[in-house]
Amino acid sequence: MAATRGHTERCRQRRRRSTAAVVCCGAVLTLATGLLTAGAHASAARARPGAGVGPRGVLPVAGPEASRAGAYWSSRLTTPEPSAQPEVPRPGSSGSARPGPDGRAPRKPSPAADGHGQSDGSQGEAGGPGSSAGTAPGAGMSVSDPLEGSAFGGLPQVGAIFSLSNGSPGGHYCTGSVVSSPAGDMVVTAAHCVYSSADGSYLTDIAFVPGYHDGQDPYGVWTPSKIIVDPRWMDDADPDYDVAFLIVGQAGSAQRIEDAVGGDALGVGSSPTALTRVIGYPESTDQPLTCTNFTKPVSATQLEFDCAGYPGGTSGGPFLTAVDPVTGLGTVVGVIGGYEEGGDTPDVSYSVYFGDSVEKLFAQAEAAG
Repeated sequence: MAATRGHTERCRQRRRRSTAAVVCCGAVLTLATGLLTAGAHASAARARPGAGVGPRGVLPVAGPEASRAGAYWSSRLTTPEPSAQPEVPRPGSSGSARPGPDGRAPRKPSPAADGHGQSDGSQGEAGGPGSSAGTAPGAGMSVSDPLEGSAFGGLPQVGAIFSLSNGSPGGHYCTGSVVSSPAGDMVVTAAHCVYSSADGSYLTDIAFVPGYHDGQDPYGVWTPSKIIVDPRWMDDADPDYDVAFLIVGQAGSAQRIEDAVGGDALGVGSSPTALTRVIGYPESTDQPLTCTNFTKPVSATQLEFDCAGYPGGTSGGPFLTAVDPVTGLGTVVGVIGGYEEGGDTPDVSYSVYFGDSVEKLFAQAEAAG
């Protein structure tokens, strides 16, 4: 609920979420760093619901509300100079990068980093050093040893979700990733990162920063124009529908996010026991974590991923299969969320199994975009 309504919201504490400070003085409720949102892996500042009319579950975000978070974080994060590394092909992306309004070509994705944040930086001719030609996607994947999330330099299409609430920064509190779509403007995350069924409110004053690391936004700051969640999540936080899609863009720019960073394919009906790489941004650090292990089904609708060290802030992080060893792009078959809103301990993470309901929600997001 909106902080300006003067109601005292009950603060809850769960393992993967931290409460923000709420100070009451008479009838005035002051937000210190943000209110708690849903999700054992999530910690976010609350923002008032945006206004809009559309199908239930599809929220158009008011322009000023969306741009506020984008403008705030754009002015505070550091955009490094474009990488001198050669362009890496991004299989699965929606098309060739288009120049922005200033006529300059967009920044190019860097080669995928390994589990220790390193990249060989090489990109040769087809079949040459650094090329993925002749290499099956996922060929370089192996189970992490030890089974513990390790910090690395990140992937262009995976990013941190930042928040504001009443103009106060809440930092990054969840994770998202670009998913390939015809419009090239879609991000997938957990529903509990953007909608609280407890009070029926969206989090709209948010920004997505792909490839974020060490205080840098190498591909810019993107804000949602629409947020799409399943009405069944809205009704009672049913863990089988803890998935959301965001339609994102940049104010004053026609560039598509998928052209800038690539996009993972959406995987529906995949094996519940696949070798999977999971990436997430802990709220307390400025580097993402990566870990690879086999998933296992805990029910017909939920997946389990066992790997230690995934704390608050990793909610919404993608479950990726068949990851290309050069580009880092793969197939997203889940996001941290679902059962226990992602898990009550940092050692076990969960995801909704991507089946028919996610496919339908994706189609709804495509239509909304």
